[in-house]
Amino acid sequence: MFQKFIHYLTCSIIVLTVTPFISYCESLEVVTENWRPYNYEEQGVIKGISSEIVKKVLDRSGLQYTISIYPWSRAYKMALEKENVLIYTIIRIPQRENLFKWVSPLGKGGVTSLYRLKDNTEVHIKTLEDAKKLDIVTNLNSMDHIWLTNNGFTQLYTPAAVENAIKMIFKKRINLIAFDNTVMKKECANFGFDSRELVEVIPLFKTPPYMALSLKTSDSILQQLQRSYNELFKEKKINGVN
Repeated sequence: MFQKFIHYLTCSIIVLTVTPFISYCESLEVVTENWRPYNYEEQGVIKGISSEIVKKVLDRSGLQYTISIYPWSRAYKMALEKENVLIYTIIRIPQRENLFKWVSPLGKGGVTSLYRLKDNTEVHIKTLEDAKKLDIVTNLNSMDHIWLTNNGFTQLYTPAAVENAIKMIFKKRINLIAFDNTVMKKECANFGFDSRELVEVIPLFKTPPYMALSLKTSDSILQQLQRSYNELFKEKKINGVN
């Protein structure tokens, strides 16, 4: 009888010990886009300065995960609607603050500005009100799209792929493009264009890059990722972040 009691007690302790850990074994669906130099796919491998940080944090956390690249609008929709989704690189702006659980920064970021082609001398802009009168291209559901919409811009063209946005400005189908200065050079070069042909017209907003979780993801996962990030930061295994 005593041996049966000990066996029961031991099993109970194991269950109680393991149960809290089960939530940490949930699998994360990590989504991103092709957006150099932060994240991009090359020969079947997902690379980039943000990807390196995200993988280090996830590996340290012990969470199971998969990383997939999608058009930004699809990745963004998944992170808004689904459970256990981590999205990066996502720019933290006020309009998005309550839409996600923010994990950690992925860099210092830069500035999004409006640009025109150097030889498009007919574009003369001194204020945001001037810019609102012209056609602007930006990616669907991107930080630029959200910021412009929330600040009263209505003449917007919003293709799902950044490649199409870049082609529109260089083929003179549009007057202006909204672009983050930290990615513009590599993104243009990736599609065969020279960013030096673009001229900054007017700055819009700062662009701090982050990784974030969907709201339906548990706080325990958020805390685990933040703890892993902080450990790596203290160990100086994450560089170039705020």
